[in-house]
Order: sequence, then C-alpha cells, then structure tokens
Amino acid sequence: MRSATLSPDGRHIAAILFDGLNYGLILVDTETLAVRKLRKGARFSKGFWSYLKAPRDVIWADNDVLAVNLGYDAESMDLEGKKLRTLGESVVGRVGFGAASGEVIVTKNAHKHKVARCNARTGACTTFWHPPGEPLRYAFDKQGNLRAITLMDSALFKDATTVSNWYKPADKPTWTKLAEFRIDEDFWVPAYVPDEPDRLVIASRQGRDTRALFDYDTVERRQVEMLAGHPTQDILSYDGIEQATFDYVATSGMRREQVWFQRDRAAMQRQIDVLLPDRVNILSGDPRRAVLVRSYGDVDPGTWYYFDIAKKSLVTVGKARTSIDPARMRPMEVMSYKAADGLTIPAYLTRPTALTASATSATSATSAPMIVLIHGGPLARDHWGWDAEVQLLANRGYLVFQPQFRGSSGFGRRFEEAGFGEWGKAMQDDITDGVRHLVAQGIADPQRICIVGASYGGYAALWGLVKTPELYRCGISFAGVTDIGHLFSDWNDLRFDKASRQLMKRHIGDSSMSATLFDPVSPLRHAARIEAPVLLMHGREDERVPIAHGRRMRDALEASGKKVTWVVFNEEGHGLYYQHSQVAYFEAMLDFLGKHLPVAAPAAAPAATTVLE
Repeated sequence: MRSATLSPDGRHIAAILFDGLNYGLILVDTETLAVRKLRKGARFSKGFWSYLKAPRDVIWADNDVLAVNLGYDAESMDLEGKKLRTLGESVVGRVGFGAASGEVIVTKNAHKHKVARCNARTGACTTFWHPPGEPLRYAFDKQGNLRAITLMDSALFKDATTVSNWYKPADKPTWTKLAEFRIDEDFWVPAYVPDEPDRLVIASRQGRDTRALFDYDTVERRQVEMLAGHPTQDILSYDGIEQATFDYVATSGMRREQVWFQRDRAAMQRQIDVLLPDRVNILSGDPRRAVLVRSYGDVDPGTWYYFDIAKKSLVTVGKARTSIDPARMRPMEVMSYKAADGLTIPAYLTRPTALTASATSATSATSAPMIVLIHGGPLARDHWGWDAEVQLLANRGYLVFQPQFRGSSGFGRRFEEAGFGEWGKAMQDDITDGVRHLVAQGIADPQRICIVGASYGGYAALWGLVKTPELYRCGISFAGVTDIGHLFSDWNDLRFDKASRQLMKRHIGDSSMSATLFDPVSPLRHAARIEAPVLLMHGREDERVPIAHGRRMRDALEASGKKVTWVVFNEEGHGLYYQHSQVAYFEAMLDFLGKHLPVAAPAAAPAATTVLE
C-alpha cells in the first residue's frame, strides 16, 4: 500500500497499491473490510511516447466520487470504478473542509500554468486567471477560489529571477502584489485564505530563525501575529489551506511531531500514541466517529489502521511493505555531537544486530565496520523512519551513520546558511568530526569505515577520500558532483535554469571564480590523492549532474592507477526509478563492500574491476 485516504463520511477507504511493476486503486468498506478493485495501470501511447497510465494519488471529491491522478491526467470515478469525467492534468485538492463539496482544484495546462475549480461529477470547471509567472504556491479560500499565489519570474537575458506574492480580495477582480524577493532570499509563501477580509495566513521565517505560521495584513502589507511556531524546528507541514483556521501543524525535528489545536483531535492523538508507541502516527477523519491512522517508525515502513470510536476497535487496513518483518529491523537512534567550531550537529545512528546500544566501550570487540551515509541536496535532510538502504546495510553487519551537517534543511535559517559556500570545507568537516566522535566512543572501528552518498552526498563521499584519506577504506558515489565549476555549466533543467544558477551562486559560490573557489575542493582536480578503492555509479540520462561528471572522475582515477569500479544505469536519470535498477544498485554496493570492507575482519583489497558501459 502506497497511500490511503478516508471518505468524508468515514464509510470507505480509497488506497493506492503497488506490486513492484504496476499501480492499482482499491476501495475498502470500513464496516465489513471488504475490498473492491477499482482500477489498475495500463500502458498508453501519446505521439512518440509510451507511458503507464496508472493511479498514483486519490482524493475524495464527495462521499461517492473519487478524483484520481493517473500520471499525465486526472479523472473522476464512482465507487464502482466507472469513469465520470476527465478533470485536467492533476488534482491538487478538494474544495472545502470537512463536508464534501463534489468540487476539486485541478491544474489544467502545466505549460500555460492554468488552475481551475472543477465539479467532479459534471466536469464543469471555472478557470482562474493569475498574473504572469511560474506558480510556486497556490492558496484558496474554503469556497475554492484562488485568492493568493507565489510566482517566479526570470529576466530574459540575465540570471535575475524574482519571486512575488500576490493577493486578490473576494470582492475584487484585480490582483495586488504584496511583496517581491530575489529567488535567493528567504521569502514567505501563502498558506491559506481565511474568511476575514484583508487577512492572509503565511508560512514565513521573516524576523526569526525557524519557519512559522503568521497572520498577514494585506492592506498594510506586513507580517503580524505569529499563529504557530517552534523555537528550534521549522514547521514542516500544516492543514488549513481550505478552512478558516488550521487544525494542526507538524514540526521537522529529528522525529516528526503532529500538534493538534482542537481538543478532541489532540485527545485522539494521545490515545493513538498510547496504542501505537514509539512511532509517528498521522491521523485523518472525524475523532467523534472514526479515524484513519498512518503509523510508521524506524522498523516499520508503514501500516494503516482504521479506528472505530464507537466500537473501540483498531483494525489493520494495509501495510506499506508486507514482506518486511519489524522484528528483524534495526532501530534508528537520534544523536548529536559537537563540530570543531562548537556547532551542534544532529545525526542518526543505526547499529547492526551484533552491536547493541549498550556496547559503547572503546574496545575493538564492540566496535563495528561503519558506513557513513551522506544525504543529497545539500539543502535537504534525512528523516527518522524506515529506510531500505539503511536497513540493508545494518542487516549485513554495518553500523550506519547519517550526519545532518550544516547546510541541511529543517533546522532553521542559521543552520542552513552556515553551510553556504562551505562545500568541501565546514560541511565536510562536520562529517569528519562525527566519524571521529564515533571512533573515540569505541562504536566505529577506525580501520573499517566507508563513505557513501548520492548527488551532493556522492560529492562528499569523493571529497572525504581526498581530504581525509586516513579515515576511509573505500568510497561509493552515485550521481556525484565531481567538478563544482562544471555543475554550473552542465545543469540541463531548462525550466529552472536561471533560478538554479542564481541559487547555486548564493549557496555554493560565484562560478566566475571557479579556479579560486571550486578547483581546490573539486574531487576531479585531486583524483591522484585518493588512496582507497572507489565505486562510481551514474544514470546515463542524468540532466542534473550529467554522466560526464562520473566519466571524467573514472578516467582521472584510472590515469592515476587507482582502483575504480564503474557502473552505468542506462534507463535512469538523477535517481533510480525502476525497481530492477534499485536491485542492481544494491547488488553493486554489497559486492563492492564485500571486497573492500568485509564485516568479519579486515582483508587485503583485491584487484580493481571495471564494469563496462
């Protein structure tokens, strides 16, 4: 089960399933738990392109009408799976909150940036006009009218992208620009439009370190009272885009937390958390009648439960990965350590079965071989929860360390900005300090550590082999950046090309100073300094970090007589979409680790192997 949603009246659950090859849509009767299959994916051709038209997301338009996203278009259907209407390209959400309205918000034409309110039964739509620009965020009132929007606009002949926020009163046809920012500034976005005139609720970090929800006065054009915020954690999500007042927020600390503002919902959350402890439990539905619970944790990919209030029964509806046995999974610990400059760095640590949390004495008998797993972005982060790669490595006997180095998102503005301009420098030092901390604690074996990552994480893995060769016995990079200067010229995401370059200049540095800023910290320029064996993997169709990055690094390593293994995924881009590619990735990783970082005991490294394209 990939996702599930409860009907407004609580009588049915619609769920998306995936069997590894195809998607399907089912309907569950909450009274009898009987399951009805509504739709499965089928392959279609559109011009020269062939694609899988399959249910990927479902929204209740009404108690007896579903709106389903099918990849390239969206349809409404009844509870028998019969198509009612074609709605547009994608369904965004349902109009109104609580009571079903039968209307949904859809995007009609992505190239022309049209958004509309549509009747899911009749297909009749009202298309909304908004000022020119690329929409980044929409906000509607509870009647389903587009009332606020964030737009991105790039200058024609230079890298100068701006972001503007606009508002339209309910009784006026014209839009008013409320604020404008450079793309690389920390701009606010609209969250929802209340019933009160001249009032907007926004998500903002203006004047504070972490993102919070604020009232905004659209007449005076200023941020006013804070409605919800946390001193050390960004608000990750919130519900309330269609109603007068939001009902919950979720914070983005080391473990997701959902905070309810309605008393009955808060009480229900406490009750569910007692029944399902040490998990993240996400509730939807009516706490006076029935709720659907998505419950997940570090050892469980996710289970959906239906809780009937009157019957006081909690029944399992479906599981995310039915073959996973939580009893065989390893818990993900939350930890922190001090960087060299005193900054506190949060991290996750997953221990293999043989090494328990109590085994922390500094002896080789209790230390374990460690994988340092670096997230991409770098303006991104890892999350507490079940992770296939982490669990696979822990299952094979490896300690898995995931540092949330400076520059990671979700921990406030200052923590993010501390990573600006620090590729290969303070950001890398944070990783190094974490490794040395675990070695000093006797948790990690200093002679058996491998650094692994994808995208930015791939860059950090390679640069770790250059900067601190004494720490690592091997390194693995998937889609890693090998030359930072080339990243500016190689980026092929045309839709966001200008904005991306402007953001990269702010976050990484000025590309006109490549020789000064980037060459000293680019792995390609220092391949000869790498001593450990390297596994390089790349998607042939990667447009974000083109495969040339990997090829150049492979050639440089081979020219210096280094041990390098090269794997190419022909059908993939900047990630692994196909299941057979994911399996091949893990097989290549485990084979490489088995040769260069065996769990049982250190061994002499074998001769290098090369996988030909």
